[in-house]
Amino acid sequence: MNHPAGSDTPPGFRVIYENERFEDLIGPILFRDSETERVGAFRAEPKHCNGWGSVHGGMLTAFADAALTGIDNFHRDDASTEGVVTVSLNCEFVAAVQVGDWVECRGEVVRRGASLVFMQGRLMVKGKTVMTCSTVLKRIAKR
Repeated sequence: MNHPAGSDTPPGFRVIYENERFEDLIGPILFRDSETERVGAFRAEPKHCNGWGSVHGGMLTAFADAALTGIDNFHRDDASTEGVVTVSLNCEFVAAVQVGDWVECRGEVVRRGASLVFMQGRLMVKGKTVMTCSTVLKRIAKR
């Protein structure tokens, strides 16, 4: 299911993965590519909130997982023959996210080994860090 970008979506952001059931449920999760990087993003909605009215940490964690794997895919030459699955994801919540916030994820590959990829990421709202994270991804051949 391809979600159209809303009128309040910054230019260039789009859904890049079709038929991702979980991401369709929580998203849309959008990406924008430049010559040097891929940025993941989503608009915080009421469905993402906890009982306090701010975005649930589970949503931020799920978004970080989706965004970092998408960012890794951008930096790989073998994306058509290889994918990744998450081995671990560590998150540190820095600030609350509110309904209406545009949340972006930027990440970098720290090391790509023969079987594992190590990455660091940062979720930001209006240029301020709301979460930091790191992940280890297992490289797998696509079927």
